[in-house]
Amino acid sequence: MSGPQPIVIAGSSPLVLVAPHGGQRDYAGRPWGSVPLKVNDLHTASLTEELAAATGAAAVINAGLDRNDVDLNRISAAHERAPAFLERVGDVLSAAVARHGRATLLTVHGWNVIQPAVDLGFGCARGAAVDGKAAVSPAFAASAVPALVSACAARGIVATVGARYPARGRENLVQLFTPRYRNDPRPIVRRLAALGAADALQLELGVPLRWPGTWRQRLVAACVDALPALVAGTDAGTPTVATDSEAPATPLRRTLEVAGHGTSALVALDAAGARLLLFPVAGGLVLFTGERTGGEECGRVAGLRVDEDADGSLRIRFAGPMMRFADTTPFLDLERGLGGASVVEQADVQIDFQPAHDRGGGSDFGFVRGTALLDGHRLDVGGHGFASAGSLTAVWPRLRIALEVAPGAGLSLTVGLSDGTASGFLCRAGRHDAVVRTGARLGSAGDPLEGLELDVAFAGGERLLLRPEAVQRLPVVRGGAPAPLRLVYASCRLADVPGLAGWCEIGGV
Repeated sequence: MSGPQPIVIAGSSPLVLVAPHGGQRDYAGRPWGSVPLKVNDLHTASLTEELAAATGAAAVINAGLDRNDVDLNRISAAHERAPAFLERVGDVLSAAVARHGRATLLTVHGWNVIQPAVDLGFGCARGAAVDGKAAVSPAFAASAVPALVSACAARGIVATVGARYPARGRENLVQLFTPRYRNDPRPIVRRLAALGAADALQLELGVPLRWPGTWRQRLVAACVDALPALVAGTDAGTPTVATDSEAPATPLRRTLEVAGHGTSALVALDAAGARLLLFPVAGGLVLFTGERTGGEECGRVAGLRVDEDADGSLRIRFAGPMMRFADTTPFLDLERGLGGASVVEQADVQIDFQPAHDRGGGSDFGFVRGTALLDGHRLDVGGHGFASAGSLTAVWPRLRIALEVAPGAGLSLTVGLSDGTASGFLCRAGRHDAVVRTGARLGSAGDPLEGLELDVAFAGGERLLLRPEAVQRLPVVRGGAPAPLRLVYASCRLADVPGLAGWCEIGGV
């Protein structure tokens, strides 16, 4: 095995822990955000050591290899480029089986959501019956898995079963403990697959559960409480199955942009999950991100809840952990950004949006009152805002703005930058005047918002010339396409509007 060798910890219990992605990227010579890379599972190495100490488990920990160089959770990659890692796992597991007659293996991974959640995977589709193709026995699934779910729930941690990461992929390390590899021609792989007296469970852990702090302590305590069931591997009572219901078919989708007198904010809730971003006047970013895992109310994701009244007013409440970043650039390189972040152990956020008039289920401007308590430190989130429902057409490149252009007047505008198409309205005195034509002059290729100018004409004959000035910038790089999509969100000022005027988004340029 080239590069750093895995850490091997001897243990006295049948529990064996494995952290395949505990390394961290070497940033030397790699400019910020220059190359899209997989994110290492930060803090899983130290967490696994802490779990081993608390439970008496043995452990094999990758604390040095970057998963972009070799992905140790992929069986073929580990066999070809780091066979010593599989050998160490085999040695530790074989010793546990020889000593105790059986073993339970937990692989420790990172799920980059900022919610106190863990998804448990053992090779079965969500809600499917546990059969001979799973990495655990039916007895383990009926006793040990629910015991861990319950121990987590008792400490405010949501544990789901195969909701996002069921460990079903052929190359997943957990698949070594299904029948799939019993006759594999590779001796190291076949040796692991022959350990039939082992149950294997994958733990995908949200960010607060991995970073040092009270949430990590809660996770360790939950694992200690569930340890007797995890190491017994048999059903000690009435069988139960740890399942959860599916998410609602039509979850609420709402966004709110707050231009605050002190702290500004962005809130979004949709079919996939939710986000809450706070921009304190002192600088930096405080962030919550969450994913739907099934069974939530349509207006809730983890600790974030959005309620809407018939007149379009919104009531936003959040309680739970968040992450604090020193600047607003973590999404350019998520691993580097997370590497410098700290946990806000308890955030309590209350934001109320009142539309300027009844928007009838559409999108409109209004007034915001709110506060955020971050580990007891109070921020004012009052100001004006723009709320929207539904989703934007994914046309790129585009410019989108929602700005207060004068007291009591707001402009919502979306411009297709390749074809010049424009849509939107000027909201004033309870009336909407539709946009009919827009001219947009961008800044430089390196900073299209610097020097941005807009010439907007409306159906009523009015015309506006605007020069928004970006204040707080949130650059984002999105993968999943042939070329990464680059966006910038920015709170903006206008010359004739006191304080912040609102938010701009430009992407795909």
